Amino acid sequence: MSEQNTQQSSIERELNKLGENLNNLFRAMWESEERKSVERELTANLERLNERMTEAVEKLRTDKVATNIKQSVKEVWETAHGPQILNELQAGLTETLRKLNEEIAKRAQPAQEVRPDEEPAPQTANGEPVAASEAKPE
Repeated sequence: MSEQNTQQSSIERELNKLGENLNNLFRAMWESEERKSVERELTANLERLNERMTEAVEKLRTDKVATNIKQSVKEVWETAHGPQILNELQAGLTETLRKLNEEIAKRAQPAQEVRPDEEPAPQTANGEPVAASEAKPE
């Protein structure tokens, strides 16, 4: 039993040492000059990027060409929302929806079986079969 306790305590000691060593390794890596150098370089590059982006945005705001483009885009946007364009869009959308509804209605009707030697059954204007008493004799 004491041999087992000795093995457990030696395993425990080694695990504790491993934990301390890993802790020391991570601390040394964190405090290393290499990591600090990478951090300084990254910070400097991000600051430069921020400065350049700020300059570009400011230049774009003051650039006359950009101002003219913005004005043109604004005018086109306002024109596109004019009543004539909206009426045309509405009419086109209405027509497209009407055609779509017609096609769906055609496909939703049950297929009528037609034999090669028979003529199709007469139908009313809305596509319903005509009752036998209403059919015209030939």
